[in-house]
Amino acid sequence: MDISPLSTTTQAAKPATQNQSAEKAGQEFEALMVGQMLESMFASIETGSAFGGGQGERTWRSFMLQEYGKAIAEAGTLGIGRMVEADVARLYGQTSEGTKG
Repeated sequence: MDISPLSTTTQAAKPATQNQSAEKAGQEFEALMVGQMLESMFASIETGSAFGGGQGERTWRSFMLQEYGKAIAEAGTLGIGRMVEADVARLYGQTSEGTKG
C-alpha cells in the first residue's frame, strides 16, 4: 500500500491556507486603513440633514464609515490589500523555508 501521494496533498494544502490567510490579512488591513482615512475626512463635516443629524448620526457615523472601508477593500480598487498580501505571503514563505532546514 503506497500512501506517499497523501503527504504531497497535505503539503499542497498548506500553502493554499497560507495564501488565504495572507489575502484575508491584506483585505482586513486595507479596510481598517480606509475606514480611518474616511473618519478623518468626515470629522470636519457637520452632522446634517442627510441622515437626520444629531447625536444619533454622530454615534453611528463611525460604523457606517467602517462598512464603507470594508466595501472599498473588498472591491480592491486601491491595491493596498494586495501589497500587504504579497508581503505577508513572502514572510510566510521565509518562515516555512527557515523551519525546513
